[in-house]
Amino acid sequence: MNKALEAIYNHSPVFLQNIGISLYGLGLYFREYGKSFRRKLDEFEQLEWYSREQLEEYQSRRLRQLIQHCYANVPYYHRVMNERGLKPNDIQSISELKKLPLLTRDDVRSNFDQLIATNIRRADLRLGHTSGTTGSPLEFLYDREICLVKNVVDWRQKKWAGVNPGDRMAFFLGRVVVPTDQNKPPFWRTNWILNHMFLSSFHLSDKHVDKYIEQLVKYAPVALEGYPSTVSIIARFLLSRGKTLPLKAVFTSSETLFPQQREAIESAFQCRLFDFYGVAERVIFATECTAHEDHHVNLDFGIIEILDAAGKPVGPGKMGRIVATGLHNFGMPLIRYRTDDVTALKQKSCSCGRAFPLMEDVTTKAEDIITTMDGRLISSSILTHPFKPMHNVAESQIVQEDRSNIRIKIVRRPGYNESDTQYLREEFGKRVGVDMNIEFEFVDSIPRTKAGKFRWVISHVPLEF
Repeated sequence: MNKALEAIYNHSPVFLQNIGISLYGLGLYFREYGKSFRRKLDEFEQLEWYSREQLEEYQSRRLRQLIQHCYANVPYYHRVMNERGLKPNDIQSISELKKLPLLTRDDVRSNFDQLIATNIRRADLRLGHTSGTTGSPLEFLYDREICLVKNVVDWRQKKWAGVNPGDRMAFFLGRVVVPTDQNKPPFWRTNWILNHMFLSSFHLSDKHVDKYIEQLVKYAPVALEGYPSTVSIIARFLLSRGKTLPLKAVFTSSETLFPQQREAIESAFQCRLFDFYGVAERVIFATECTAHEDHHVNLDFGIIEILDAAGKPVGPGKMGRIVATGLHNFGMPLIRYRTDDVTALKQKSCSCGRAFPLMEDVTTKAEDIITTMDGRLISSSILTHPFKPMHNVAESQIVQEDRSNIRIKIVRRPGYNESDTQYLREEFGKRVGVDMNIEFEFVDSIPRTKAGKFRWVISHVPLEF
């Protein structure tokens, strides 16, 4: 939304804001729903039951089409391939993808215009961008196909959970749907076209949370989707009042999902939680199925590599950076794009029968892993355990300043005392080492990012595998 439209929206009455959001939803419907959506969803619901060999053949076929297109129409890849003496026929399968170099965020910035396909009108491309969690947001362009396919894989997972297109849903996302200076309800707006309600993640406080609950009860959604930190606030409030709000499913993404958050959310909403992982670059999508054995890497969406610091593949169970190739965005193709995210592929297959490989939780942007003095890498999920019995902690955040210093920010509840601090110090020492200096900072609140996300662990120590 440009600034002029944003100003008009912010100064309009709620009814007109709902109309504006619904008009946006109408455009979204024509672009990402309708007959094309149904056809593509049918196709992808067949692909999910392909064998691993069939999926790899599908990937190789899409890759050959992409490489031919890039050489003919994308100046950056034409130049890169010529510099390496490569022709399109030199890359026939996913195993030959390594002939091309990694693509970094800096490469995208430096070659933005050169990465845009010349045979697609710029007006037909949509602008997207990362949330800027790392402090360095990045822009991309999407063609119509990737917009459609992203919507398809999203709804494919929702259908696994028993939620169908057209069902009433409520969302807690990073969009500013309510003017930030508004200080009284309603803190929600409705997209009547798609049957979606968007609740502001930026106005949720002890003062207003009961109003959010009342609105959710009144709206009666089939399912809820949002950031884990936001949804868990609603869940904890319900549980503290001895109440529940039964739903078919809850969907979370965009942040690390911690075990205690899953437990609270599933208890409050009396349903299973389905987490999923994707990136703004539209090169990878991973979804949790009804077996809940971890995230399925959607091989029909993109090609994934897990690489070490030297750019070499790591084996199953080994942690490495995610490098991914999107198979559907021909408007601005990203081949072997090096993300900031870290994970590991599992050796075992899911009991659901799908051949999509299982990927461990992406608990870890590189800056979300604690590095100990002796070189161990500590996932943020492991660090949740000391907080489990800490009922007097409203919120917390862990910041690693350097290899030997950690600062733990605490928002205290009434009743917090020095013995709580001592307990946390001892329990963290067991996990990060007694030689780590641990300091505590007591604060009134912990700010979110501009996109409304909460980062629980922030490490300023460069990650080394």
